Amino acid sequence: MSNTSWPKAKLTTVALFPENYFLENLAVRADDTVLITALNHKELWYVPTHATKSAKPILLHTFDQLTLSLTEVEPNVFYLCTSNAYTDHKSSLHRIDLRNWRVGDQIQPQKVLDFPDRAGGLNGSCLIGRRTILVADSVAGLIWRVDLPSDGTTPAVRVWLQHESMAYYPGQMKPEQPGINGIQYARKLGYNSCVYESILRRWMQWVSRSMSQRGAWPTISASTRTPALLT
Repeated sequence: MSNTSWPKAKLTTVALFPENYFLENLAVRADDTVLITALNHKELWYVPTHATKSAKPILLHTFDQLTLSLTEVEPNVFYLCTSNAYTDHKSSLHRIDLRNWRVGDQIQPQKVLDFPDRAGGLNGSCLIGRRTILVADSVAGLIWRVDLPSDGTTPAVRVWLQHESMAYYPGQMKPEQPGINGIQYARKLGYNSCVYESILRRWMQWVSRSMSQRGAWPTISASTRTPALLT
């Protein structure tokens, strides 16, 4: 089948936001409603979805730092990354429990982790194990590993992988371009994009070793130069 014969996707406007909103990341819930982060306003939004018409977004919460990626760890329990990427680089992780939430209720985000001082600017994140999240750091040029305890105590965090392809080079491009951006994981293969190098890279991971041994590292295996679109 040639490219020209592929069926075209039908695009539908789901919601409209005010001008000057930087919609950074989203998570689709099991009921097809959507959570969206508005980075430059430090906000988290809820969007009900309809098949034939646009919906009005609902503001859920305003945070103290820029709002970035969302990861669903268990049904309706999300972890949100926030960062002061352009100022003091302080970065945090928040737990958002929507299991008993209804439209109109206030949400009660719980900050569960402040990242080490080495953190620069968090970006994409993904689930790699039942309670393990990987978080891309676009300024520090690395991937953090966060292990979430089941008893609600403070998560354990450490640098999981750093590679030259993830690096951020301040001052070399205008406007400034971040390093590693999006990150995704599936079937023992991980992928990350880098805005600065316009590269999509794949790395191999042996999950059983990674989850049980502190010293287990993935192997960078291949790369493709392509627009960095993973989030």
